[in-house]
Amino acid sequence: MSDADRNLPLPDDKERRYSAPALEKGLDILEFLSESREPQSLQQIGDGVGRTKGEIFRMVSVLAERGYIERTEADDRFIVTDRLFRLGMNRPSNRSLLEIALPFMNAFADSTGYACHLAVPSGTQIAVIARVESTSHIGFTVRIGYRQPLVLTGSGHCLLSFMSARRRHRVYEELRREDPWIDLDALTQTLDGFRAAGAVKRPSGTAEGVIDLSCPIVDSHEGGAVAALTCPYLRTRQTPKEPEEILAALAEAARRISETLSLD
Repeated sequence: MSDADRNLPLPDDKERRYSAPALEKGLDILEFLSESREPQSLQQIGDGVGRTKGEIFRMVSVLAERGYIERTEADDRFIVTDRLFRLGMNRPSNRSLLEIALPFMNAFADSTGYACHLAVPSGTQIAVIARVESTSHIGFTVRIGYRQPLVLTGSGHCLLSFMSARRRHRVYEELRREDPWIDLDALTQTLDGFRAAGAVKRPSGTAEGVIDLSCPIVDSHEGGAVAALTCPYLRTRQTPKEPEEILAALAEAARRISETLSLD
């Protein structure tokens, strides 16, 4: 062992950890902006991450130059872009899921006249990674990159209901850190009901009059759901189909995606 190796930090020293203050500062800014519903000023960003304007000015400038955040023209505030999302979509596992799912999603939309979207877990939120528009003149859909808390959406309830026990436990720990008062027992009871039913059918937590229909995309290698295929159901006179009919078609699409994904 060289003298340099002897001077390296011991891996079992619990009091020590590697530190990268500049990186941590940048990540704090990105996380703060990603959770903000409105554009934020430099002062607001500083307050949000517990730093002064002077401390974050250079980091904000670099993040803007690299395209991770952008400045609004109207009031000189900042918003996060979809650059990190696009980087995440370049992961081989995400590309494989999209390539497999999209043909079945298009077939579902063609046969039912309803839109659908594919969502994956992202911390304690969902992130929509693909969508197919309704073939009808009227429909309800969400944009790619759309994020909402897991506990508010049909996609989120579907993911939580069918993900592996190990993964759900991790998410529960994150949920409790964010909200110490969350009733996880009540949530578990709701999720167990959806799991027993094999799918999610519930009023939307974000839009009145919409019913969330959601089915799990299960990867046998993962041992649980890795994505949720969701249709925002809105009854129209043009396509007066019952939600049960749409849910059956959605479940068939999700089953075929799951089978193909497990063979990949």
